[in-house]
Amino acid sequence: MGLFDQVMQAIDDPNRIASTTDLGQIAKIVQQLGQQSNASPEGMQQAVSILGGFVKSSLKETRAQQGDAAAQALVDQGSQSGAAVIGRLFSGGQQQQIAQTVSDRTGLNMAQVQALLPTLIPIVMKLLNSGNTRQAGEINNNVLSTFLDGDGDGDVDMGDMIGMASRFAR
Repeated sequence: MGLFDQVMQAIDDPNRIASTTDLGQIAKIVQQLGQQSNASPEGMQQAVSILGGFVKSSLKETRAQQGDAAAQALVDQGSQSGAAVIGRLFSGGQQQQIAQTVSDRTGLNMAQVQALLPTLIPIVMKLLNSGNTRQAGEINNNVLSTFLDGDGDGDVDMGDMIGMASRFAR
């Protein structure tokens, strides 16, 4: 089952925190960021997808070294405040590499990308957190598990998910 399917399943599950309202807000924020940055919707989807790949690597490393609870804690924190979690996810050098990669692949300049990171990271984290349960202390996030345990083909469907969310939210 794909990532978007997991989010949709979480929306249908009253025990999960996902909602159609959240999904619509995420799509709207990405659209607004694209307009403010003079980026096409496809360019913003690509930026989110690239960022998703870096987030995936960081969360996989966290999970391998510190366990599922630590990875979920980063997702929880990142869904609230991306700026606060950026340093926990990525070193300064990695942040530069991310900005350069996104810039190279989308046509956005480095300054734009660096300005977008504190907003885009919470978007990725909110999508990942949507599968979390409503019960405090329970670690059972099917969306995060699907994201981290994907097929490893390097294709992170985070950008596709934003595109589907935009169509779904209309």
